[in-house]
Amino acid sequence: MLVRSKLADVEFICGSFEYKKDHLIIHSAPEQTMPVKVYVSPNDVLAALGAALARPMVWVYVLAFPFFLIRYRRRKARKAVAATR
Repeated sequence: MLVRSKLADVEFICGSFEYKKDHLIIHSAPEQTMPVKVYVSPNDVLAALGAALARPMVWVYVLAFPFFLIRYRRRKARKAVAATR
């Protein structure tokens, strides 16, 4: 996933997950050049779920997710084929 901020745009690939002192810790994949840890508290999860579920577009995205996934993978496959030619 691409994380954008005022400081930098960072490509974050989830690696391992860890549970420690009521927090979920998401480690970046080992092949990434900059190691990253994301600390997620129980309050963070509730706040994110509350914010997401209150937005109609999130519901549309969740319901249409199979369509988006298939379309995304087809486009990616076409680009890979075009790049090899």
